[in-house]
Amino acid sequence: MKDGARLARIRDLVAGIAPGEWTRVHDSEGCFIEARTKTGMLLPIARFDPGASEDEIAFVCDAAGSVQFLLELIDRAIAKTKALQPDRQGQPPAGPVADVRKNYAAEATMKCSEWRFLEFLAARHGLQEPLTTARGIQKLRSLLGINSRKELNMDDQAAARWKAMRGDFENWKRTGN
Repeated sequence: MKDGARLARIRDLVAGIAPGEWTRVHDSEGCFIEARTKTGMLLPIARFDPGASEDEIAFVCDAAGSVQFLLELIDRAIAKTKALQPDRQGQPPAGPVADVRKNYAAEATMKCSEWRFLEFLAARHGLQEPLTTARGIQKLRSLLGINSRKELNMDDQAAARWKAMRGDFENWKRTGN
């Protein structure tokens, strides 16, 4: 599996276990992990063998939060790398829209990998669970009336619809509805 596909798969798995709040719990039978579901219910998901080390238990208990942290770190690193790339002034454009306008297709793809954007699509536009990147992208294409995200870079009307949706999302995040 290529790096991009593997990273997308990891993002989908993390989205599938959201909110990813795992707690270490002890009872008369030993140590186990409880996960908080989207509805707030606590669900036991794994029990440890009495021979498991403290480090092994801590590693597994922290796995969901650690993976989410690493994904956010990757996103920040990618954004910083893109920001540090030198301007291509004086060079011919790499493609028909490369330096003329923003890459809305890439922006839309990144938004569809964000848990909050998927929640927005579910709350405002009926995206069905499980809330995955792939389902978010499919819903986005449907809502924007496009067959391919590339159209966001080539069709001014599609780009305008994307910008309006992006604005709605930012407003939804601020107001909570």
